Amino acid sequence: MDLVDNHREKCTQCGQCLDVCPMYDDIDLLERLYGYLESNSEIDPDSFLSCLTCGLCGEACPEGLGIKMLISPARQKWVGEHGLTDRQTLMDPDAENNLVKKVAEMSEVPEFRVGKGSVVYFPGCASGYINTNMAKAAVALLEKAGVDYTVISGVEYCCGAVSAGAGNPGPIRRNGQKNIEEVRKRGGKILVTTCPGCFKAFKEMYPRMFGDPGFEVLQISQYLERLVREGKLKPEKVLENRVFYHDPCHLTRGMGVYREARELLEGIPGTVLANKTPENSACCGFGGGVRLNYPSESLAVASDRYRVAGELGCGLIITNCAGCMQNLVEAGLDGESGKIEVFDLAEYLALSFGIEIERDDGKMLEVVNTAYRLCVSGYGKNDSP
Repeated sequence: MDLVDNHREKCTQCGQCLDVCPMYDDIDLLERLYGYLESNSEIDPDSFLSCLTCGLCGEACPEGLGIKMLISPARQKWVGEHGLTDRQTLMDPDAENNLVKKVAEMSEVPEFRVGKGSVVYFPGCASGYINTNMAKAAVALLEKAGVDYTVISGVEYCCGAVSAGAGNPGPIRRNGQKNIEEVRKRGGKILVTTCPGCFKAFKEMYPRMFGDPGFEVLQISQYLERLVREGKLKPEKVLENRVFYHDPCHLTRGMGVYREARELLEGIPGTVLANKTPENSACCGFGGGVRLNYPSESLAVASDRYRVAGELGCGLIITNCAGCMQNLVEAGLDGESGKIEVFDLAEYLALSFGIEIERDDGKMLEVVNTAYRLCVSGYGKNDSP
């Protein structure tokens, strides 16, 4: 039984998926997707481009279906029929309109340790070029713990996960085996990523495509929690804050990783975690290309995170994903977020050691939004692709 037949047979159209979805509210969307995937109808691209790929629908569905599982095939079919646009090639390292290359032309790119190391840190494009405070904080903690590490950073090592999600599988096919070989060449026994997308690429997608890489793959929250558990890192300073942990969708729902970040936060003296479990966690609005295709709607979704954090009496939002970080920071400029600040998990943990990572959110947002406008035709006009 193929995907459409299976989905149609099991789905009762109860609407529970739409009850939790920040973007869709029309149950007829399912029939439009069925018809398009069966190749017997046309479709408005909004029907699949508006999906955040957050996975809330699948979590809410009594049958474990949701809408997300239909989105990727629809996007790939559309690209096959209409070709790649500048929106699908935005994160392709070989494309002329690559966002990261444009960002690098306008801002200072941090340099990291190269060479060999038993632990290979892979910050990913967004942390290595845009939200560089995240990569700097992670490296500072590796240094503090005395880890034998090296860093693989650069647009040429893009994992390809974001492009694949947009319907462009080229980068992951070209770079996957090359990235695996680079980790091996560096002597890596453990590969540590910051970006949840990179984590999924190395942990699930690469092994499925290229076989067992031969090294352990951990997200930065997992590795930092291990260092704390082993006594190699022990928070030293009291940070008196009530904090809200924003679960990145692709890490929590997508990969089942949520415990370690919470244990790290609860282990910092003076820090009180308001949401101790990931239940009812929601999306920041960045994912699935929505930040690119529908900027205003994307930021509106992010603003709701401030509302929830405020209702819980929190002064800080902590997250663990560069996309979430960017969207939450930008949404916080609307003047309605109060005094709630946003920190990366590693950045906040670094503060507990007296390590303050320099960051300029205004400059970061100016650069990345300028890069969007330069790389994507019609960016932001009427919020439609």
